[in-house]
Amino acid sequence: MLNYKLIVNRRLANGDIVQVGELAENSSGIYFQYDESYLLKHSSLSPFALEQSTNLQIGPSAPHKKLHGVFADSLPDGWGLYLMDRLFRKNGYNHKSISQLERLAFIGDNCLGALFYEPTIKFDEKETQQNISIQKLGKQAIEEFEGTETDLVEHLMNAAGSGGARPKINATLLADGSYSTDRYASGQHCIIKLTSDNFYLKHEESLVEFSCMTLANQCGIDTASFELLSASNNRFWLRQDRFDCVGDTGRLHMISASGLLDASFQEPALDYIDLVKATRIMCGVGEARKLIQRALFNYLICNQDDHAKNFAFLCDDDGNWRLSPFYDVIYSPTDFGEHMTSFNGNGIAPNKSSLALMARQANINPKVVKPMVEGLMDNLSNTEAVLKSANVSSTTTKTITATINDKWLQLKGHI
Repeated sequence: MLNYKLIVNRRLANGDIVQVGELAENSSGIYFQYDESYLLKHSSLSPFALEQSTNLQIGPSAPHKKLHGVFADSLPDGWGLYLMDRLFRKNGYNHKSISQLERLAFIGDNCLGALFYEPTIKFDEKETQQNISIQKLGKQAIEEFEGTETDLVEHLMNAAGSGGARPKINATLLADGSYSTDRYASGQHCIIKLTSDNFYLKHEESLVEFSCMTLANQCGIDTASFELLSASNNRFWLRQDRFDCVGDTGRLHMISASGLLDASFQEPALDYIDLVKATRIMCGVGEARKLIQRALFNYLICNQDDHAKNFAFLCDDDGNWRLSPFYDVIYSPTDFGEHMTSFNGNGIAPNKSSLALMARQANINPKVVKPMVEGLMDNLSNTEAVLKSANVSSTTTKTITATINDKWLQLKGHI
């Protein structure tokens, strides 16, 4: 348990830094308190969970181990959590005894979004001063992910940032076209998503995700800029721009649906009905309508890994909220054959009543849903060509196109 207060800071879009408040912990839980000066100029970091006052506010017991959801978003999961625990063990600490606030102190300013924390807990950083090429670091990350421990774990943690179950590298695209893993370098901040034989789609993962994002753009769905990077042995990684970054030093505040609604991302714990309602209340009717379109797109391409951390919201310095660009958009059937985010309690497919309820929660006419679905299918008509253009194998191409056609036939009777 951290025996001192942790300061929460926010980096604004213009690069300025403001102190948001403080976090502290005792035997009864984790408490947050806003700075009065912050509230004079800015709105709540988490509109549904944190009241805009200087009162002490205790975090919920679940699902973030007593931490408030908006701050839990700063912590890594999956790949990043594995690396963090490995570093704690390497430095002689039992990772199971490390508190949530100690993890925030360790992550410091290496977070997605605008929030960062101080004072920080640091280990020996001499090994991480050298800038290693993304090709070498990516290869080491894949080997570590597949079970072969690397000596570059500090570098991997430094480049991992927070968020995401699968190995990735946070990098900066420099003016000369090269990449740096120095997160303070000047250039376009981006995320490079790696591939592995341990993935469901193995090394076709990036090719399929590239194709799905291309199809989303065809459907008028906003994503971050993306491209395929050649790795080695005719394999490719997916690079996409970070949408929380503004220039070299500016940041937009970001919160996931998991952080906003205190919904677990490790199990089915979210429903599109609630997500659409939350989006409409916080962002307006236009953004809620976009959320319905994304829900339907996820259904049609069988993106069943649509858990609560795969939806996010961005806030500018004036307190205006909007949906983040669409991300983690990929054909990904789950083992149990259901979406992580359900359709009015149904994890398999939306029906007529759930579609109508989503529309009503978005404050739009349910009759709008039919042309929305038909428009999506029109724009998915060239799926086979898009997959083949990205060099996705004929077997995988056939499976995905057949799945989309089956999903369309199931949905067609409900619109």
